[in-house]
Amino acid sequence: MSSQPATRPLSRKRREIWREQAITLACRGLAWVFDLPRRFLRKPVPALKDLPPGSRVLFVKPCCLGDVVLTTATVAAIAENRPDLRLDYLVSAWSRPVVEGNPHLERLVPTGVDGSQIGWRAFLNLAWKLRREHYRAALVLDRSPRLNMLPWLAGIPVRAGIDNLWRGFALNVRATQDGKLKHEAEVYLDVARALGVRPENPHLEYFVSEEAAANFRQKAGQMGLDLERPYVVIHPGGGQNPDTQVPSKRWLPENFAIIASRLAGEGLQVVLIGAESDSSIVTEVMAGAKKLLENSGQEYVILDASGQFNLAESGAAMKSAKIFVGNDTGFMHLAVATGTAVVAVFGPSSPVAYGPFTEKGRAVAPVNGAHLAGLPLKEYQALSIAEGGIASVTVEMVWEKIEDLRKGWT
Repeated sequence: MSSQPATRPLSRKRREIWREQAITLACRGLAWVFDLPRRFLRKPVPALKDLPPGSRVLFVKPCCLGDVVLTTATVAAIAENRPDLRLDYLVSAWSRPVVEGNPHLERLVPTGVDGSQIGWRAFLNLAWKLRREHYRAALVLDRSPRLNMLPWLAGIPVRAGIDNLWRGFALNVRATQDGKLKHEAEVYLDVARALGVRPENPHLEYFVSEEAAANFRQKAGQMGLDLERPYVVIHPGGGQNPDTQVPSKRWLPENFAIIASRLAGEGLQVVLIGAESDSSIVTEVMAGAKKLLENSGQEYVILDASGQFNLAESGAAMKSAKIFVGNDTGFMHLAVATGTAVVAVFGPSSPVAYGPFTEKGRAVAPVNGAHLAGLPLKEYQALSIAEGGIASVTVEMVWEKIEDLRKGWT
């Protein structure tokens, strides 16, 4: 492999860059038009404290799992600052389980689709439905120009959200990004800050229901997991949602097998989790780990739980685990939200923007990926793979982070 970083695709210089610049110029012009009434009337920028008691507020973030988890710190910040407000959340069917049972939210509003791709007809129908709900404020935790238009079309007077390259032209409370890379959870919290809220000790939240906890305990017993003994959760799959498929986010199964065998060899129970679509990867990891342990002469517990738990039950499994090891996926962020220690393996995404949002989290990324920061996702993926990508993350790099977190175990 060459030590020189791969060059950026030339095709982007003409077509994609010009297209982005044209969109930015158009959005900037629209922002000037949208701002005219406020400037002419000399109205101040709205703040959360100005909303009447009991006002209805809508959070907008349709997809996907990890991104929705990362918004929960902002939801909590708003709820703690104004506990009198009635908070709703516009979310897709795919991501709905992440915020189901969140005590800060009064109602979940369906988008009518699984992902974030809403057709124009459905989009306009959704705006009409929201208009009849009489929301006083909306927080759009997304960079999409179309989603940033939704509160305006719905007649919502206070419209706060992310303004990246003027894509938030329809907002009247803009959390303007300066182009510097920061954690995505902090980007969402900037929207609360733009409304005058100062979050203290922000953290992700996921609330495990009693039903989910009971279902997990029952299934754990059936598969042979002893909940009186410590266990770890490993998620070797992921990298897919209704909008995108990113297999380059997956660390090599043989590497996960080595990690699983080491943990099991030290007496920890290992639970391999994932959706049904992850079953082949989990099977490969389990077979590899058992092969490494077969001549050790010691007893060990490695369990295949792929497809066995729904998202809520997976959250219950993570909450009681000593540590979670996995790729940069929605499950990783869910583990953070349950309060579990996390080691996350990165490839075609930035650990600065998407690393575990917790002091008990560690990110492991390719050592040569810093110069890729800030590139569009597709280009980042292509260049990351060309330069070794997630495959350049070694077992010892991940094991070092696991050992670091284990120092705090009791």
